[in-house]
Amino acid sequence: MKNILIPVDGSEYSMKAIDAAKEVAKAFDSKVLILSVVAPELKISSGRGSNIYPAILMEELIECSMKILEEAKNQFQGMSNQIETFSVQGNVADEIVRFADENKVTLVVMGSHGLGALKNRLMTGSVTTRVLHHIDVPVLVIK
Repeated sequence: MKNILIPVDGSEYSMKAIDAAKEVAKAFDSKVLILSVVAPELKISSGRGSNIYPAILMEELIECSMKILEEAKNQFQGMSNQIETFSVQGNVADEIVRFADENKVTLVVMGSHGLGALKNRLMTGSVTTRVLHHIDVPVLVIK
C-alpha cells in the first residue's frame, strides 16, 4: 500500500475512514493523501446557457474544505511527513476517481456515507457507489 487516498467531507463516516486508514498506513508505512472535494450545490443561471457559482459561496465552501483537511491531518500525529492534503472542485465521485488515477493511489479508504446521506440508510451512499463502479484500485468502505 504505497499511496492511500482518504476522501473526507467532515462526516462521521469520513472520520471513521481516517481511523481505519491510519492503521493501514502505519502497518504498511504508506503515504496518505487526504482529499476534500468542493461541490457547490447552488447554481445561478448566467442567462447564457451556463451556470455560475456565487463567489461568496465558493469562498465559504473552500474555507470549510480547508478546515476539514486540517482536522483530518491532525488525526495523524507523528506521521506528518507521510501526509498530504488536497482540495479540488467538481463532482465528488468523478474527482475522487480522477485524483486516484493521477496520483497512483493503491488503496482508497472512504466512508460508506457522506454528509448528504440520510441517517440509517441501508444502502451505500451514492458517491461511494459511483466510486466503487468507476475506480480501478481497491476501495475499503468503512461503516
